[in-house]
Amino acid sequence: MIHYNDIDRTKSLQRLAPSLFTEEHKSVLYIGARNGGFEYGINFRIAKTKITMLEAFEENVNFLKQIPWITNVIHGDVRYKEIEEKFDIIFWWHGPEHVSEVELPIVVKKLESICNNMVVMGCPWGIYEQNNNPYGSYNNPYEVHVSHFDYPIFENMGYTVECLGKKDVPGSNITSIKGL
Repeated sequence: MIHYNDIDRTKSLQRLAPSLFTEEHKSVLYIGARNGGFEYGINFRIAKTKITMLEAFEENVNFLKQIPWITNVIHGDVRYKEIEEKFDIIFWWHGPEHVSEVELPIVVKKLESICNNMVVMGCPWGIYEQNNNPYGSYNNPYEVHVSHFDYPIFENMGYTVECLGKKDVPGSNITSIKGL
């Protein structure tokens, strides 16, 4: 495990997965995004990666369906939605903290089963207290942090892990990547 003091998540992704945002990968399942919270969508677009979104909150689904360069938007919860298609990349950025610790290994195994090349996850490192409204400014119940992870849970599932910042400090990050 590597620790860095800078909080540069993009550089972390590039260090752990240099080919992530390249034309080498033809398809990505991007899990969870909203207006103002779709940081890496443009990187996949520039790389000409076919983007399929999986989003649980209907308001976000409607927003994502309006973006012309997204190939497909699936309305469903990552914990329960069955997906038949396989993707080169599964990208679950700041989503693992929204499922319980018990559910995480089950969901990750399911995601790995529909992935051809690489699963990428990011989440806060440790406890990240939310503001007075854990549902966010638009009352999304899927925004609530129900788990607080430390890096061993990802390493124990076979992931290469990099932590940025300091545990339990807002802005910290765990980047986890597994090649399949």
